[in-house]
Amino acid sequence: MSRNDRILIYFHYLIGESITFTGSKHFKMKKTIIFFSGVLFLAASCTTGPRYAVTSASWERIPVIAASHPDSSLSAYVDRHKRVMEAEMDKVIGYSAQEMMYERPESLLTNFTSDAMMQVYRDSAKAEKPDLAVMNVHGHRAPLAKGDITVGAIYNIYPFDNSLVIVNLKGNDLLDIFRAYAQIGGAGISGNVRLIIKDKQLSDAKVNGQAVDPDRIYRVVTLDYLSEGNDHMDAFKRAVSINATGLTLRDYILEYITNLTGEGKQITSRLDGRIIVE
Repeated sequence: MSRNDRILIYFHYLIGESITFTGSKHFKMKKTIIFFSGVLFLAASCTTGPRYAVTSASWERIPVIAASHPDSSLSAYVDRHKRVMEAEMDKVIGYSAQEMMYERPESLLTNFTSDAMMQVYRDSAKAEKPDLAVMNVHGHRAPLAKGDITVGAIYNIYPFDNSLVIVNLKGNDLLDIFRAYAQIGGAGISGNVRLIIKDKQLSDAKVNGQAVDPDRIYRVVTLDYLSEGNDHMDAFKRAVSINATGLTLRDYILEYITNLTGEGKQITSRLDGRIIVE
């Protein structure tokens, strides 16, 4: 089963409804677009070949119920893979000792994610470890409940295919990132950083207990989405270089939790004053 098929079946299973999109004769779609929480997900790409523009479009909402699928072969295909996906999504990979919400200026879930990102190269002797982690608040889309953690729960929290990257950034540009944090009221940051914000202005910033050196190059682990300057992170566009890790955040978190569970550890987080708004 292809990855696109897995996504298609998962969202059918998750929300029980879909929206079909039909373009003009000049624009051919291979599969269905899924509507989920106000966002359109394309479960397959356009056909290859010459590039065309959409000249017209129409849509129809089709509730996914037994009576809406007269095609028995398609229904059998969906049902077969739905059972596979249910088993995969219901798999327990760990246990959370507490409920974790995501909010500003800091929160249990943003702290957990940021601290986990810092460990991206913990088992690599060759790669240089990051100096800090930067994570946006709304890269999360659900809280983490106390209790068993399933694969499906992680998909709910991290629904995007954002990749982890290492941004090599000069200290003066890192300070601009921190100033942007002050403007937006905080976001995810690793626990070795301390920011003090007053009247939406950066009052103080330290990394590993030291003031930021404007001329030093800092290695920042973040999302490819943020490295492109999105979500007020414009300073990342002035990076010295950006290196891919080859990992999506969601897959990395799945592996991270699984490894901690294998070590006999529960998933925990704490509020430690890494961002203080006075």
